[in-house]
Amino acid sequence: MTANEELRSGIIQLVNTIRSDSGEALANALGTLLNLSAANENRVYMGSKDLGLVPALVAVVSSDSGEAREKALRTLWNLSAANENKVYMGSKDLGLVPALVAVVSSDSG
Repeated sequence: MTANEELRSGIIQLVNTIRSDSGEALANALGTLLNLSAANENRVYMGSKDLGLVPALVAVVSSDSGEAREKALRTLWNLSAANENKVYMGSKDLGLVPALVAVVSSDSG
C-alpha cells in the first residue's frame, strides 16, 4: 500500500468516526485530522471532494459546540489555505459559509 493509499484509508476511517461517534472518539478523530491538516503537503488531498471530509467537518461545525467545533473549524481553516480547495469549500451546496455565519452569530450574541 502506498503512502497516499494509507492516508486515504486513514482519512476515510476518521470521517466515518466523525459521522457516527461522539465524545472521546469524535475528539480524537478531529484531533488527528487537525494534526494531519497542519502539514501543507496533506491539505489539497484532504480537501478533495471524494474523501467526504469537508462535509463531515461542516456537519460538526453546524451541530456541535465546544472542543469538537473548535477542532473542526481549525481543520477547515488549514484546508482552506490550499488554493485548490477554495472553490469547493466556498460552494453553495457544501453549506460551509452559512455554518460559519451561524457560528459567528451565536458567538457574538
